[in-house]
Amino acid sequence: MDDAVALLREATRRTPGDPIAWVDLADCLAAANRPDLALPAWERVLVLAPRSVAALCGKARALQALSRPAEAADAFEAALALEPGATDARFGLALLALDAGALDAAAAHAEHLPETPAATWLVARIAAARGEFEPARRALERLLSTPGLAGPQRAEALLLLGLVLDRLGRPAEAFAAAHDGKAIQHRLFAPRARGREGETAKLQRLGAWFAAADKAPWASAPSESVVNGQASGHVFLVGFPRSGTTLLEQALAGHSRIVALEEAPTLADAYQEFLTGPEGLSRLAGLGEREAAHWRVHYWQVVRDHGATPAGRVFLDKAPAGTINLPLVAKLFPWAKILFAIRDPRDVVLSCAMNAFQMNALTYAFTTLAETAACYSAAMTLAGVYRQLLPLSVREVRYEALVDDFAEELRAIAEFIGVDFQLAMADVASTASERVVRTPSATEVRSGLHRRGLSRWPVYAAELEPVAEVLAPWIKAFGYPAGVAG
Repeated sequence: MDDAVALLREATRRTPGDPIAWVDLADCLAAANRPDLALPAWERVLVLAPRSVAALCGKARALQALSRPAEAADAFEAALALEPGATDARFGLALLALDAGALDAAAAHAEHLPETPAATWLVARIAAARGEFEPARRALERLLSTPGLAGPQRAEALLLLGLVLDRLGRPAEAFAAAHDGKAIQHRLFAPRARGREGETAKLQRLGAWFAAADKAPWASAPSESVVNGQASGHVFLVGFPRSGTTLLEQALAGHSRIVALEEAPTLADAYQEFLTGPEGLSRLAGLGEREAAHWRVHYWQVVRDHGATPAGRVFLDKAPAGTINLPLVAKLFPWAKILFAIRDPRDVVLSCAMNAFQMNALTYAFTTLAETAACYSAAMTLAGVYRQLLPLSVREVRYEALVDDFAEELRAIAEFIGVDFQLAMADVASTASERVVRTPSATEVRSGLHRRGLSRWPVYAAELEPVAEVLAPWIKAFGYPAGVAG
């Protein structure tokens, strides 16, 4: 993909006035999961071809991937204004409405779509979000019987079917469907993953480096020479995907003094600069004030680019996979508070193995049960190493305790991050209804606080048996019961 991008950039350099060259570059960047770079390429297409419906839809998809839904909707609407029958724009608007929990609006857009595999999948998603699991199952079974169904569509349909069958009380069939969907994703993305550092290997590499590191350079950080973002407080919410971070983020986002940003790549460039090899790690250990100030400015610019305005408020940076970036936090934001989410490891691994995610290096690890468990174990090991070495202010948040006594846990968390407790924090359904939630937990948090996510794993005990040995040390370390609940 990197070679393809380089060649297409050269094409745009040689023929800067050719919109097709820019379309090819934008499409390639989107396929490479770089919406931040695809967006300016689409904007260049629109300078050259301002009435291009395809470019407007491409721009909208990039904005959607960057968590800028209002702007994405505007671009899709502009495409529909130019071409009322533009199915890509209609489909995009339906997905935006679904992400926002506006199920009636999503269904209204879906009614205007021709009968295609994508439209059938969308109808099934809407039905599942409404709790209409049997109609969703029938739609997915019909979709999966479609001759010549493309691999990515089959994988998405199987994963959604797994979740629907789970809610219908058919766990063995649910796990089998999810397993088959993940197997397709594993095969499809294997060529892209080949030759790149896998997520588990990355976690293990950093764990080994920091376990052998001299503690002295990490005991201090450059002073805060520039107040960027003017946030009154700074909180990172990390842990591991599917550990309850969405529920906690929605609760905290309900506070009048907190602004939250959901899973934006705020530290991605700093990771590339410092955490990809021993030279960068050594530079980070001895980071000077001028370079630290540069990276803080960059961080807050990324925050603003993703639509967050933290001035005068506590800024919450939710990144379930952000545990890996804690050395960057320690050096750039040593005054920040860390909320570390914990959930029964069996429920975490089960949920990662059964849910659909946008594919990247981390979620590729979730395409097999064994690698999911290995990745979880490596992440928890790395977190332990970091916490021994880095001067971080950390509070663990246990998902089960949060659900069991929501208000009291939120009071304690609010005190830790330096805000007062507000009753609005407990109304997660109301908060989620006003925000775009783009994680697999979206439907769950919009239905309010409930106990469905607690101890799901026992009915899947047989399916989880192959990874029981890997998870056992973490079950014990976090104090979860070893046996199957009655």
